[in-house]
Amino acid sequence: MATNFENPEMFQRVASEAASRYPYELTACRLLAFSENATYLVYDPETDEKLFVLRVGRPGYHTYEEYESEIAWLRQINDYTPLTVANPIAARDGSYIQVVEVPEEDLTCYCMGTEFLTGETLEHDNAPDAAPRHFELLGETTAYLHRQTEIWNGTKDIKRPHWDVDTMIGPDGIWGDWRDYPEMTPEAEVAIARCCEIIRKRLERYGKTPQNYGVIHADLRDTNIIVEGDVIKVIDFDDFGFGWHLHDLAGALSFIEDREDVPDLVNAWLDGYRKVLPFTDTDFVEIDTFILQRRIQMMAWLGSHQDSTPVQGYMEGFLEGTMGLVKRYLRLFG
Repeated sequence: MATNFENPEMFQRVASEAASRYPYELTACRLLAFSENATYLVYDPETDEKLFVLRVGRPGYHTYEEYESEIAWLRQINDYTPLTVANPIAARDGSYIQVVEVPEEDLTCYCMGTEFLTGETLEHDNAPDAAPRHFELLGETTAYLHRQTEIWNGTKDIKRPHWDVDTMIGPDGIWGDWRDYPEMTPEAEVAIARCCEIIRKRLERYGKTPQNYGVIHADLRDTNIIVEGDVIKVIDFDDFGFGWHLHDLAGALSFIEDREDVPDLVNAWLDGYRKVLPFTDTDFVEIDTFILQRRIQMMAWLGSHQDSTPVQGYMEGFLEGTMGLVKRYLRLFG
């Protein structure tokens, strides 16, 4: 597991050091969120002009080479899809990744500045009637990303994690073990473990092919899609790696998997996706499997990321909602 953000003041100092290396006269950093990284808005303290967004990576979460891979994919998306992503910004010395050492903590922090993108996020909680339209847009956006990676020879050089059964819901998962969720009960653990066995068997049969597995964003929630007029913008590539394409659908439903309108949202997402790429019956029958796998993965994330900004709000009722999904899944496939 990566180091937690146990010292916010230290990360503020790291952000300030990294921001000072960029070609601006005056900079100040305002914390936006703690998640897999500490995200700061870098602005001019005299004019309050928004200059760029700076990410300070959670130490131990990504390597230097993994950040280089992110930069490579961002450039490909900008060049070969109708989508817009936040371009990396070069420091004064021309570098795109800032390495900031913290000797007193024996830590190395990797920081990356990107453009500040204007527009509004597709947060459907504030406008539930618009959710199906938003998910259709999400589906289309996702398909553009998948199509780009299918035709890009550079994916063979990508250095990023694989999001598979072991790394998501296994005991040594990247985000920890779901069994460590604070409110876990013996009864829930038994039922979830049974689901994990079924998920593993079904996905072994589903397999990994060039048509269903490749480079994915891995966190295409509505909050990571920005729209300005007719322009679609994608942000937060910190989790991108290799995985099943259907994981991006499941990621779009993060924390709302138990809502009654999920079938409608899935259908809307599929309508958007099919505008760009085909979606087979073999894929369709595993949608429930990917949705539950993501939910269990997020249980591990919630348990191991108590310092992250949104965690407490997400945990309310999370286990109860998960168990509803678990019972349904066992009825379908158990």
